[in-house]
Amino acid sequence: MTSKSIILRPIMNRPLRLARVYGFLLGGKDGLYYPGSGQPICTMAVARKMVEGGWLEQHGERYEPTQQGLQAAE
Repeated sequence: MTSKSIILRPIMNRPLRLARVYGFLLGGKDGLYYPGSGQPICTMAVARKMVEGGWLEQHGERYEPTQQGLQAAE
C-alpha cells in the first residue's frame, strides 16, 4: 500500500492559524467555522484534505490541530 502525501495549500493557512488560536474548529454542513463565527472559513472538502494530510484531527464535529498542523500555522 502506498501513502499519498497531501501538500499544504495556501487555502489551508487561515483555518490552521485559527485552529491554533482557538484550539479547535467546528464542522458545519457547509464548512469549518471558528467558535462564534457565522461564515465558514473553508469548505468541508478542504477540511477533509487537512484531516487526510495529518494537519487536523476530527473528533465528532470538532477539528483539532495536530502537532504538524500547529507547526504549519507558524
